[in-house]
Amino acid sequence: MTKNLTERALTLARRSELLWSLRSFFREEGFLELEPPSIVTCPGMEPHLDAFELKARYAHHGLELSEAERAPRRWLHTSPEHALKRLLGEGFERVYAIGPCYRDEPPSSTHNPEFTMLEWYMKGAELPELMTQCERLIQALATRAASLLEAGPQAADPDHLQRLKSLSARNFERLSVREAFIRYADLELPPYHELSLFKEAALRAGVRASALERLTSWDELYFQVFLDLIEPQLGRERPVFLYDFPSSQSALAKLKPDDPRWALRFELFDRGYELANAFDELSDPVEQRARFVEELATRAARGAPRYPLDEPLLEVLPQLGQCVGIALGFDRLVMTLLGRAEISEVLAQPWGEP
Repeated sequence: MTKNLTERALTLARRSELLWSLRSFFREEGFLELEPPSIVTCPGMEPHLDAFELKARYAHHGLELSEAERAPRRWLHTSPEHALKRLLGEGFERVYAIGPCYRDEPPSSTHNPEFTMLEWYMKGAELPELMTQCERLIQALATRAASLLEAGPQAADPDHLQRLKSLSARNFERLSVREAFIRYADLELPPYHELSLFKEAALRAGVRASALERLTSWDELYFQVFLDLIEPQLGRERPVFLYDFPSSQSALAKLKPDDPRWALRFELFDRGYELANAFDELSDPVEQRARFVEELATRAARGAPRYPLDEPLLEVLPQLGQCVGIALGFDRLVMTLLGRAEISEVLAQPWGEP
């Protein structure tokens, strides 16, 4: 590694080394790296994720204005998920992509509107196997990070080195959403239609009455309790996989066959923030279409752009079969591994810089 680097440059050099280790891990696991497009006609249907729209100057490409008006609107993708699933329909079994994604949200200590996402998909696998694989990836990168920090040039924080060694040696916790609400809020999640009962339980658990007054749906209340009481407690001692989400939070995940109140989905948390989000991928195009239509209605209700249905994705869904997939925020992972408190510290040019 080049000598006499600035502190930021040293962090970026270490980030680059971690990226090489990540690619080596996936090569050994039998994955192919694919390059999905960033400019798409459907950037993702999640009701509360907004994309950046591109204003293409079609006239510069020899098109008449009438043609430009008929051309489909395009956005920067919020995730490569749709594109990777469409590629899975070509016959791939194990694929991953790592590259920039874009979400029109305010920057914070853990979010940059342009960020790096790692996503990978496996056919024929289930969520427990994916959890174990994700755990092994992070442990391998933690080992590599420790060696980079110990190599200097300045002395590494001994407490952080100890945490990295603990990451490498200990299994991550696995906790259901129901168990997390009981443990951290002493709250048994009420049935979906019991909004008033949920509000009473949330108030007893310590959620502010002023915050509860403006909430009009079960899902809004769920998020309020989760953000106030649950998320800050997750992954304090070691990373935790949170699994079995309420069915209303299923997104692109299947529901549990034996108990459809819960979705086959997990998220990984470390020190109170989310690192990864994973699904047992829904492969039923009829159900997926219905969910997309419902999400479009939710987007319309909040005045957000309504994206066109991704028909090519719906067409290939049956070809996924049994398939799991996960999205992991690489910038946040680098923060964890290098002991940085702000996402801006691990980026070459953060959002706020000119």
